[in-house]
Formats: sequence, C-alpha cells, structure tokens
Amino acid sequence: MHAVPVRPTNADPVARASRGLLTAGVVLLAACGEDAPTAGNATAEATEFRRLVVTDTAPFARVFDVATAQRVDSMGGLPSRVTYLYTARGRIAFAHFQTRNQVSFIDGGVFEQAGRGVKQAPRIVGSFSDQTPIHGNYNGDMVSVHFDGSGNVRFWSEQGVAAGNTQPVLTVRTGNAHHGAGMSTVDGGFVSASIQDPANPVLPNGVVVFNRQGQEVARNTSCPGLHGLAGNAVGKLYGCADGALLVTTTGNTVNFQKLAHATDPRFGVGTVWAREGQPNFLVRMAIRGQPVSPATRTLGVTNVATRTMQPVSMPANEIDWTAEVDYTGRFALVLGRLGNLHVLDMTTRQVTGTLAGVVPPMPTAGAVLTPFIAFAQGVAYMTSPTQGRVYEIAISATGTPSLSRTMNVGGTPERIAVLGVRENRTLQR
Repeated sequence: MHAVPVRPTNADPVARASRGLLTAGVVLLAACGEDAPTAGNATAEATEFRRLVVTDTAPFARVFDVATAQRVDSMGGLPSRVTYLYTARGRIAFAHFQTRNQVSFIDGGVFEQAGRGVKQAPRIVGSFSDQTPIHGNYNGDMVSVHFDGSGNVRFWSEQGVAAGNTQPVLTVRTGNAHHGAGMSTVDGGFVSASIQDPANPVLPNGVVVFNRQGQEVARNTSCPGLHGLAGNAVGKLYGCADGALLVTTTGNTVNFQKLAHATDPRFGVGTVWAREGQPNFLVRMAIRGQPVSPATRTLGVTNVATRTMQPVSMPANEIDWTAEVDYTGRFALVLGRLGNLHVLDMTTRQVTGTLAGVVPPMPTAGAVLTPFIAFAQGVAYMTSPTQGRVYEIAISATGTPSLSRTMNVGGTPERIAVLGVRENRTLQR
C-alpha cells in the first residue's frame, strides 16, 4: 500500500509554531511577575533550572527539582500508567498512554529565555488522541509518534508545543494498523516512516520518505522485520531482521544503505540508540528466534563508512538489560542483567568504567520492571523500580562513573526524562 500523506489544515504550520512561540514568550514575561528579572547581576547554575519527570506503575508522574531533590508536582489523575516518556531537547516531555489512545505534553516549567533561567509550575500543555501510540522518536526539534492502531505517524515541533501548538505539523499514513516508527531528519527537511508489510500483519518491511509538503520522494523495502529506530545528524537508522537500514539525505536526494554485523550476517537489529552530536549508533543485535545468550545477543556500534556494525565485548559477557547514549554522545550507559552499570566509549567500543550492583539483578521469572536512564551534561539519572529510587551518576571526562546521589522517590519509578537546561553553564536569574 502506498503511503498517503495528510496535510495539516494550516498553510504554514512551522511558521505558525514559531510565531506562537514568540508571542507566548512576550505574554509570559508580561503576565508572570514572579519570573521577572531580578535587579542586579544575580546568576545561577543550570542545575537550578533542571527537573526530572519520573513515571510510575500507578497513573501519575512526579516532578522533582534536580538541585534540591524536592518533589515539585505529583501530576496525579493521569488517564493510565505512562507507557512511553521522552523529550527531544528538554523543553517538553511526551507521555504516551497506550491503552487510552492518548499522548500528553508535559511542560516541566524550567527553561532558558535569552540567557536567563525561568522557573514556573509544571503543567500539562495539552493532549492528542489517536489509536495505540507505542513508539515515539525525535531528531533535532522534531518529535514523531507512531500510532500502531491507525498506521498514522504524526510529527510535532517541541518548541511549537511549548508555545501551545498541540496539533501535529504533519501527518503521514503508511498503511493499516501495524507496529512501526517514523522520524524527521535533524533539520526537519524530510520525514520517514515504516511501510506496512503485506505479508506480515505485525512488523513493517521498509521505509518511505516524504518531504515537508507531505509528498513521497523515495522508498525502500529491503528491511524485513523492521523494528527499532533512532536518528542523529548523520541520518536515521532502522533495525532489520538481517541488519539495519541507514536513511540519509544529500540535498534533495535520499540515500539508503544496508548495514550488517561485521562478521556474522545472522544477526539482526531490534533496538537503536543515538544522540544528535554523535555520528555513530548504538545497536542491540541478536539472532532472532534464538534463546537469549551471549552467543545470540550483543550490543554493537555502527561504522557507516564500512557499512558494518562492530560488536561490543561486555565484562564477563554480561547481557544488556537496558542502555542509553549520554548527553554528549561520546559515551553510552549500559545496565547489565546482573545489575552492573557500564560506561561504553562510543568511539573505541571499550568499557571505560563500571559501577557494580547498582540495582538488583534482572528477574529470571515473573514480572520485570525495567530501569530507565536519562541524561544532562556529565550526569545520568537511572530509575530503580523495585527500590523506589532514582540514582544520580556522574560521568567523568574519561568515562569513569561514580554514584553521586540517591533520591528515594518512593513508589515504583519507571521512565524518566530530564527537562530544562541540560548543559552545564551559568544563567541570569
């Protein structure tokens, strides 16, 4: 089935979002007396304008101030448990409620405006409804949500949402209901989405690319069993049963490159991680259909020049549980199934440090509550659902991790996002 682009009703949504942001900023300064600049040259570190959004197995999402570790808001009464949480650039957290067919937009209330830190009350900007939102992705300022129940991929500008524009700036249809994903290029010039495989009612088999006018410009169906997607300034990498598919653009030309495991073509890719400033991708490679073991599952780092994915050797062959690429893109944090947290250099593919036994080992039977990781510059925050904690982990310039703080948040904390000013610098109050 050919993808059918659906244009938004407004003629120029990106321009409208930008105008809305400017207008909202002017109104904000005029209306909120508590946010007016203080006299003199008072300054504060960026951590003062940084907050954590932490979800739970219960229907609420608590907001914590990073500098004080104090809870700012509980955001109770949500439609359900949050099933997905992420942010593109720290301004808005996108929260999925899969069983309620809804995505909500959480404003953490902390951000920078013209070199000045702003701190307000957290709030939910608004929500959007479509069927079964599962995966969300981001690249640059553009955020995408794939609605498995409808086959729609919808795109938002994070800054536009912060200004109150909660309608998507572009929607594309890629077939009937299926499990897929979509993403924008980092500059927002093109968007891509998975193509429904007529022979497989669950997983797609390729990628279709649209321009910002919603017109299809290219497609590729050489990615069977597509699952997993992340993007950076180089391009967008989709996981395939037989490797991965890299989608890049040169001017108005779309390019497709197939990547394979460096030595064993049986390995496919099911999960991809990336960061805007890092040219490489972290991938989870596995021989699909085989029991999980160090021989059938490994992490890897892409080498786009050689069209290969190089496997990573973990200490004691520990199998990964969860992972994430850090704020700068230089390092990745890998939590192993034994509860050990490893720092991986994305360039050398070497483990540079380990924190042993940070969380209890992954259960081998019964319910598994997975920890999640989020970053600011030089620091990571990891949830521990079974302990009711969030760990703050400092990462040195050489990739050595150290536990700097334990936040006893209670409940069963799961997903986490860092909102606000994530770079370490000094701001005016």
